[in-house]
Amino acid sequence: MAFQCDQCRKSVKGEPHISISGRRLCESCNDALLGATAGAVVGGVPGAISTAGWYSKLREMGRKASGQSEQKPSPD
Repeated sequence: MAFQCDQCRKSVKGEPHISISGRRLCESCNDALLGATAGAVVGGVPGAISTAGWYSKLREMGRKASGQSEQKPSPD
C-alpha cells in the first residue's frame, strides 16, 4: 500500500504508522515522534527536553549490531 506521510509529505510504499492523533506517518517520522514523546515523558512536561532523533539512532545501532542493512524509504 502506498501513502503520503502526513508529516514530511513523501510518498511511501508500505503500511503507515498511525499516530495517536490519527496521522499517517512514514517510519522515519514515526521514529522522530516516538523520540520526542519519550523525551517529554522522561523529562517531565515542565521544561522537558525531547531529542527526536535518539530513537532512530538506537534502531540504526541495533541494525548494525545484528548485521541487518539500514532500511530507507523508497524515493517514489
